[in-house]
Amino acid sequence: MKKKFNVLLLIPFLVAWAHIAHARIYVDITSPGMTKIPIAVPYLNVTPQTIEYEQLGRKISEILSNDLTFHDFFSVLDPAQYGGRADADWSKFRIDYLVKGAVTASGNAIVVDFQLIDMSNNSEMVSRHYTGRIIDYRWIAHRFCDEIIMAITGEHGVSLSKITFVGPNGRFRDVYTADFDGADAKVVTNERSLVVSPRYSPDGKYIAYTSYRYGKPQIFIKDLATEVTKRIAAYRGLNISPAWAPDGRRLAVTLSKDGNPDIYIIDISGKVLERLTNGPGINVSPSWSPDGARLAFVSDREGKPQIYIYDMITKTIKRITYNGNYNTDPQWSPRGDKIVYASRIGGQFQIMTIAPDGGEPTQLTTVGDNENPSWSPNGRMIIFSSNRLGGKAIFVMQANGADQRVVVRRFGNLTMPNWGPNDLSGSK
Repeated sequence: MKKKFNVLLLIPFLVAWAHIAHARIYVDITSPGMTKIPIAVPYLNVTPQTIEYEQLGRKISEILSNDLTFHDFFSVLDPAQYGGRADADWSKFRIDYLVKGAVTASGNAIVVDFQLIDMSNNSEMVSRHYTGRIIDYRWIAHRFCDEIIMAITGEHGVSLSKITFVGPNGRFRDVYTADFDGADAKVVTNERSLVVSPRYSPDGKYIAYTSYRYGKPQIFIKDLATEVTKRIAAYRGLNISPAWAPDGRRLAVTLSKDGNPDIYIIDISGKVLERLTNGPGINVSPSWSPDGARLAFVSDREGKPQIYIYDMITKTIKRITYNGNYNTDPQWSPRGDKIVYASRIGGQFQIMTIAPDGGEPTQLTTVGDNENPSWSPNGRMIIFSSNRLGGKAIFVMQANGADQRVVVRRFGNLTMPNWGPNDLSGSK
């Protein structure tokens, strides 16, 4: 006798299969054998068809192409190969994705429509409609770049982020900000003194930094929207190394108000909430883990500067670097799995990474003096300062050290870069 199947028992499996069948499969850009994703970004169609607006359509296409190339896992087809036309015969080219776009302009206002096409089945993956001013064209390109990366990889890229760094401003040193790729750089402080250690807040609205405007190091916070600057730490002695907590309401800093330079927690008004270290040695350069449970910092308590981990729960301290006699400037990855830092090797500093629990470090740079590493908001890239081209410039590389290239160079000696968060608010 044949057994009868209970259809009700099959329903959960059928439902599960339906979900699997319709689930989006993302490209694994971490695969060791992965080749770059071929994509075409033709010039945008424009209305009305004037020379001015055609140039605008090309600019938006070029910025979007550059944004995709910056991420280092796309290969953008050169428009010269197909005339930059969206209606090219794409069967002649091997591309996985195609971007189509159109710009409608009226006075200073523009409307931009984008579509991302999956060429494997000629289906539309993403469609977006943006309105703004002509001067917003870079912002529009950046936003659609992030939409493309999210659609293909399942995570955000870096095109919605900004960087900050220290550069010359006349005879002084001030804080600059720029887009993630170094474009649109501008000075945002006017301290008329030496400024060091700028750090974006977790929401990207503020920058904390140390200034010598009053003759000794004190900590300030700059509101980037209102341009209001507030001094928050002016205790006796040193006030340096501000590091935002993940909650954006506290900072870890180094103060010497009680004698020894130690790590303290303060609120954004500057009130001391807790003292974490109490000697021995100098304790500086704190960096929070993404979950706020631990702090990496530098101490010379055992003779030479090394990196230590402070556990906020157990109040215990563990040394994690043993290779090299001068290790400094730790920065915790947003993914929580690595700490990047600078180590002096053969008289020059090189960028290294190490697991938060210690172990064997990985050296990422070999040429020139390389310092001040900072992670991208998605943890896939690192910016740093380097003198390999002469004066110090800001460089970027992949988290494994690949594809090292200059980002900002034109302002003179540039130091202490910090990579801010992605702006996912949709504001310009």
